[in-house]
Amino acid sequence: MTKEEIRQKLIEAGDAIVTYRGENSSKLKYNVVTLDFSTPYIKERRTHAKESENTILAFAWDTDAFRLVRTDLIVTIQPLANVLKNHV
Repeated sequence: MTKEEIRQKLIEAGDAIVTYRGENSSKLKYNVVTLDFSTPYIKERRTHAKESENTILAFAWDTDAFRLVRTDLIVTIQPLANVLKNHV
């Protein structure tokens, strides 16, 4: 998937579980992320991180911090609502 396809999937999902391969260990890891930075909680947070051609800036709820997600390491993107069986 391209960076823009991944970004679109994350936007459509709202909150999503992103599973990716660790850069050094190749172990599967995950973060619960969002690209919606409009909530008051996220607005209070600061970051100096900048996206590059193979990263997307996301807020990780499980680590309570902004994260640069490497698009080339992503294995799956699951909408959190599907996992919680919270379909709208």
